[in-house]
Amino acid sequence: MTTAVARPASPADVVVLQYAVPTRMVTIPIGILVAVVLVMTAVTLVVVRGGGSGDDLAQSGAVVWSLFGFVVAVGVQSVSVTFPIALALGTTRRTFTLGTLATAALESALLAAAALLLLGLERLTGGWFVGARVLSDGMLGGGDPLLLVAVMAGGGFTALSVGALYGAAWVRFGARGPATLGIATGVLLTALLLVALPAIPAVAAALGAWALVLTGAVVVVVSVTGELVLLRRASVR
Repeated sequence: MTTAVARPASPADVVVLQYAVPTRMVTIPIGILVAVVLVMTAVTLVVVRGGGSGDDLAQSGAVVWSLFGFVVAVGVQSVSVTFPIALALGTTRRTFTLGTLATAALESALLAAAALLLLGLERLTGGWFVGARVLSDGMLGGGDPLLLVAVMAGGGFTALSVGALYGAAWVRFGARGPATLGIATGVLLTALLLVALPAIPAVAAALGAWALVLTGAVVVVVSVTGELVLLRRASVR
């Protein structure tokens, strides 16, 4: 009689574990997008009846401010809630980190696809029949599908990675972990701004949209590296 050898957990297994709660990963994010469309359409209708137009709200950033805050919270929970379960199932810390990264990529692709679908509907309906600009908001690319996908995918990926870092800080140090990390991040960003502020306009003008891409890439790399370092010494709570 032979004994079956257990297959080691892979990053794909971590992704499956993360999506074991579809409400958090799918239903609520999509629901937020739809809710923002409904609310902003109602607001636009009021503005139009008052003599304005949908263009008056074209820079509101409603989707960005409403969705990405929740996405950061999803990133936090992707580590703080799932890490103990994953370790109990035999997942290594490195595999868990890679799985969390893969989850962020999949989730950001989901957000981008949902936003792109809503943008198509927004165009077909002439701005939800009242000239509303929700998915064609200036912060989402002003109606450019490629820019919309870039903002939603890149922003979602970055937000999830940052959230995962704070989740790892909580797992490693408890409640004081995220607080200390937040203070340290604030001090570091302030120092960097004071040093680099004179050069920022020139760099932004030279790189254009790539400045945001590079900034997001740096944030993701730092976040994922920090997550792995913190989880290597974290105990299961």
